[in-house]
Amino acid sequence: MGETKDRLFAALTERYPFPVPESLVQEQIDARLERGLRALAAQGMDPEQMRKLDFARLRAAQRDSAMAEVKTTVLLDRIAEAEKITVSDEELENELQLAALQSREPLDTLKVRLTQDGGMARIREQLRREKTASALYERLPA
Repeated sequence: MGETKDRLFAALTERYPFPVPESLVQEQIDARLERGLRALAAQGMDPEQMRKLDFARLRAAQRDSAMAEVKTTVLLDRIAEAEKITVSDEELENELQLAALQSREPLDTLKVRLTQDGGMARIREQLRREKTASALYERLPA
């Protein structure tokens, strides 16, 4: 299903081309590199080795994927608005309970932390995008 959704988003962004702010692309590149560095650290890579990585090359290699992600996000947000797709408090609560279990963090502590750092809004946005993507996917002809 993930591959089909990727193809769907690629087709949509190709059919409806639009410019995206460079700042959003750079933020997405930053986020992708941060996830990659965390993964390398989790695998035991020494911080000194990480400092020796060619970050200009790594950033350049992430550009096309980051651009595609930003365009997909913008499209999903616009479609969600047009279709009036929302995330209920119950859906958000279920996601938070799952996150608390996965992080082994008490739910109340997680909620406080996410409220303070803006994470609650990001989770709600991500859930809305996932819900929108699923709605689009379900409308595809079999």
